[in-house]
Amino acid sequence: MTQRPQRRRKQKTVSFPHGHKRQSDQPSASGSVERVRDRMRAPAGTSFLLFLCVAVLVAMGIVRIQSTTAVLEAGGDITRLSEQQAALLEEKRRLSAERAYLRNPQQVHSVARDELGMVPVSPELVQKIRVKEAASP
Repeated sequence: MTQRPQRRRKQKTVSFPHGHKRQSDQPSASGSVERVRDRMRAPAGTSFLLFLCVAVLVAMGIVRIQSTTAVLEAGGDITRLSEQQAALLEEKRRLSAERAYLRNPQQVHSVARDELGMVPVSPELVQKIRVKEAASP
């Protein structure tokens, strides 16, 4: 019988907690300080991600403050306009009452006689005006 050459098996890649693939790849004892530093170091991109999160939170805060300010300004405008409307309605009521008083016939007669010196005209003093018809050509 002829012996077949034995095939070598592929080694499994085993991952260890220290991040190396094989036992023989472990750093020497003198590199243990570096290994501890590597463990303590944040993964790449963490500081950028943290900065991005803070920037988003700050932007959200600014937007919220602006919207709150806009709402408060709108409330102030509404209050001011409501007060102005009430004042204008009061002035309209006062002017309407004054108009009704001045349009009263007794008031008109009193002002005409006392302030303007006018007197009632007798019917005999009224002259009738007649318009002549135009002559036809």
